[in-house]
Amino acid sequence: MLSTGSRMTVRAALFAWTVTSSLTGCKDEAPVAPAPSPVVAHIVNTTPAAQLIGTVGTTLSSAVSVQVQDANGKPMSGVPVTWTALDGGTVITTTATSDAQGNATATWTLGTVAGVDSLQAAVAPDIWTEVVATAQAGSVAQLIEISGDQQQLPEGATSKPLVVQAEDQYGNAVMGATVTWLDENGGALSGSTTVTDANGLAQVTLTTDTTPEQYVIIAQAAATSVAFVEVSN
Repeated sequence: MLSTGSRMTVRAALFAWTVTSSLTGCKDEAPVAPAPSPVVAHIVNTTPAAQLIGTVGTTLSSAVSVQVQDANGKPMSGVPVTWTALDGGTVITTTATSDAQGNATATWTLGTVAGVDSLQAAVAPDIWTEVVATAQAGSVAQLIEISGDQQQLPEGATSKPLVVQAEDQYGNAVMGATVTWLDENGGALSGSTTVTDANGLAQVTLTTDTTPEQYVIIAQAAATSVAFVEVSN
C-alpha cells in the first residue's frame, strides 16, 4: 500500500502527463485554411432600355451602368471596369471601379452615324458585356435635291416626282420631317406639305397649265430650301 507521500507523487505525475498530451495534441492539429476570395465571373448591363436612345453626336441623358458579379451572382465591389466606345462614340472616362453594390457607370456620347451604337464594359479579356443604344438622326440641317428638276413637259401634263431628301448636320436621313412645297408660277402641285419617309425622302408632282409656262417649285424644311425649275410648251 502506497504511503500518503507516494500517492501525491503519482497524482502529480499523472497530471503532468495529461497536460503534456493535451498540448501535444493541439500542436498536431492542421490550421484552418481561410475561405477563398470571390472571383469575378460576370459583368451585366443594368441600364434601362429607355435610357439607351439618343440623338447622334449627343451625350445620353443618363449614365450607362453595369454590375460586376461573382460566380453566384453576388455583386462585387472594388473591381476595375474598362469602357470602350465603338461605332464612333466616346466616353468621358475610360475606367471605373465597381461600388459597394457592384455597379460601375460611364457617361456615353453617341457617334455621328444614325443607327446602332455599342459600348463595351470589360473586367478581363474574356469577361465583358456590350451596351447597345439607338442613335437617332438630328433635326433637319439641309435639303438635297434628288430628282425631278429641269423637266420639259407638255401643256396640261403631270410631271415625274420632284424628290428631296432631308438630312441632319452629319448627313443622316431625317425621317418624319415636314417639307413645305411652294409653286410660284401657276400649275398645281399634288400637295402643299409632305412628310419624309424612313429614308428622309419626300416628293410631289406638278400638273402644268394649258398654256406654255416656266415653273419654279420651292421645297422647304426648317431653315433650308431647294428649287426646281420645270418648263411646259
